[in-house]
Amino acid sequence: MEALLVGAERAFAERGFHGASIGYICQCAGRTTGAFYSNYDSKLKLFLDVFRRHGDRTADYIGERIAHVDTGRDLAPQLARIFAGIFSGEHLDARWVFIHLEFRMMALRDHEAATALVDHENWFSGRIGTMLDALFERAGHRPALTGTELAALLGAMTRGIKLDRAIYAVGGVADPLSSDQMAKALEGLFRSVM
Repeated sequence: MEALLVGAERAFAERGFHGASIGYICQCAGRTTGAFYSNYDSKLKLFLDVFRRHGDRTADYIGERIAHVDTGRDLAPQLARIFAGIFSGEHLDARWVFIHLEFRMMALRDHEAATALVDHENWFSGRIGTMLDALFERAGHRPALTGTELAALLGAMTRGIKLDRAIYAVGGVADPLSSDQMAKALEGLFRSVM
């Protein structure tokens, strides 16, 4: 099962959801199509497992950084640096921007994909939101937004900024927002809700 997930992640990253055939996924995994069908009844279900693994890694990365926030100091610049790093792509594989966008477009036309995407977004925002709520509680803050609401906002911002950055890169144009500028803007956002 692990080999299938690793192979599928590679295949989806290289060719996208629609471009990665079950045969190519199995080739990347070093498994037969029988191995695929003994574990999954659709490519969508395999993709969702891969998508969830990617979400787990991202949430773990954010959680490690939030755990090191010093609650005795101003939270806004510390949180701003964490999320500016994510916006800048210091952690997230840029190929996932395209995979995520492709999946979002598919979800506009496919009820099963839309339901799965909403469930994933709610799970992810809830997981990050729980971390933020715990941090705010430790620091004695009562923010205007819940951690989950703030996580949903940050997730939408991340997707938009990463998409724009990818387009600038393909076009050979310098990104108009530096990491420092993003950190300043995020610091203002965090201050406005805390």
